[in-house]
Amino acid sequence: MCGIFAYNWKENALPFLIEWLRNLEYRGYDSAGVFWINTSQNTFLEKAVGKVSNLATKVETNDKKDNNYNNGIAHTRWATHGKVTLENTHPHYSNNERFFVVHNGIIENYMTLKAELEKKYTFYSETDTEVIAKLVEDLFDGNIITTLEKVTKKLVWAYAIAVIDKENPEVLIGAKLWSPMIVWLGQNGVFLSSDINAVSNVAVEFTTLEDNETVVIKNGKYDVFALGNKVEKDFEEIDDRFEAADKWLFETFTEKEIHEIPTVLRNSLKWRVDFETRTIKNETLSELNEYDFDRIEIIASGSSYFAGITWSSWFKELADMQCEVRISSEFLYEKFIPNKKTLYIVISQSGETADVRECLKMIKQKDCLSFWIVNVVWSTIARMCDMGLYTHSGIEVWVASTKNVIGQLAVLLTMAISLGLNKNLQMKDAKNLISKLWELPALLEKQLQNTQNIKDIAKKYSKYNNFFFLWRNILQWTAAECSLKLKELSYIHAEAYSTGELKHGPLALVNPDFPIVALNPKGDLRDKTISNIKEIKARSGTVLWIITQWDDFTEIYDDVITIPETHPLLTPFLPLTPLWLFSVEVAKELWKDVDKPQNLAKSVTVE
Repeated sequence: MCGIFAYNWKENALPFLIEWLRNLEYRGYDSAGVFWINTSQNTFLEKAVGKVSNLATKVETNDKKDNNYNNGIAHTRWATHGKVTLENTHPHYSNNERFFVVHNGIIENYMTLKAELEKKYTFYSETDTEVIAKLVEDLFDGNIITTLEKVTKKLVWAYAIAVIDKENPEVLIGAKLWSPMIVWLGQNGVFLSSDINAVSNVAVEFTTLEDNETVVIKNGKYDVFALGNKVEKDFEEIDDRFEAADKWLFETFTEKEIHEIPTVLRNSLKWRVDFETRTIKNETLSELNEYDFDRIEIIASGSSYFAGITWSSWFKELADMQCEVRISSEFLYEKFIPNKKTLYIVISQSGETADVRECLKMIKQKDCLSFWIVNVVWSTIARMCDMGLYTHSGIEVWVASTKNVIGQLAVLLTMAISLGLNKNLQMKDAKNLISKLWELPALLEKQLQNTQNIKDIAKKYSKYNNFFFLWRNILQWTAAECSLKLKELSYIHAEAYSTGELKHGPLALVNPDFPIVALNPKGDLRDKTISNIKEIKARSGTVLWIITQWDDFTEIYDDVITIPETHPLLTPFLPLTPLWLFSVEVAKELWKDVDKPQNLAKSVTVE
């Protein structure tokens, strides 16, 4: 969570730190702060509660901003230890106000360290990060590099930290364990950041620090050390995979990303599917078919977990193989029984999700076969696995994941077809499915061309405080994901239930002020679901119906959103865009910040 940005060399660091801190704001927006210094040891420390814009306003009115500062660190916070206050805002500093620190991660033994340090030093915050600043002062041996090595040996769990020593104003130091840290080289300086997309439009090339590595930057030059030994790093050039984020003409980034879904789907498929021959063409998937496994476990969290549930249905249907989907935070603390005949698939948008990463570490220690599905290039999870596939979703800026979920589903479906053809899936059935898959982006585009009905319905339903999203069979994940988006964006309570489970408890809550969003496209269970909805209407329930176009049975519904007809296995794609837009419009009616929902952050890099 949290975002770190730092800069060193000849340019004025002030505009860099503020501008590119905004690019990291989706990692946390509880508070933000900066510390600048120049070679004359003139310093500038400013903090603000709330978004980066609040910090920018305070900086702009500070007379000290006019100095030229060529070394600086900045931080945007997602609160873990301590309330959202100015005192708890980074950067934090030592008692002698010599050492300044920003930190992303969690120090699990900070209470023990703090109890010992409190015998010598006064603490002003509730954070674990202030402990790091005090430790630097306590262990300082005259050399900030060797001191930081001693400090990090005492820290338990995860950190990415950047440190400035006022007595060495031309030096910037970064170090990491588990939390991400990227080193960027630009024509006018060296940057550090928590995210690979942070400064892609000013940097020329980049590398990622590995665990237990430290980078020392001085006057635009850098050295990397691992446990005291200098190491050489390979750098990768910036290319069009690292595009800058822009809202275009949309009111929010979230809406813009939803409207990018057809393009994302085409990008995800074009690297894996030959639509002319209606076959799967991908080296990674061909290589995967060479391995001998008879079972799959998917490990993920949030929307990625829900995507995994849909894939388990696809995989059982297409490949006749057992598939289990595990919540990463639970898998991590259950007894792990490794199985060399199991393929372990980890899914993460950022490629940095903390509990997914820790699960992967367990899997790798037991030498089991691992496969990644991530969006962010060069992320930690992608580098750890045996093989994997990118979703090619482009940069997804704000908190609620949308277009990347579609990218994940596209990758998972092509995997299911490829593995199925290696089992019992008939070629004619695969070609029929691929033909319908080719049509899918155009169907999604058509959905996005006329959204006025969704806006009107959202306005009507924004008055309610509770929702049920009902599903049957393969639409389980779709209902759960849409329920999650309504919670995330509008802060309205919503739950997803199987329609067949209504009479086992949830029906007790049904009343005119507890609306039902029922997903019931054409299929084998359509008539059974209609019977369940009649039970709801008999109790004066309010029903928003998601049905297939040309379905003429509409008299029991209060409102209707229609979706196109497609192959039954592709149906989970189609309710997503209208119901995501429904959640966006409900949130806007309630004057919520769609891009930056309260209490949440984009990249979950702590447990």
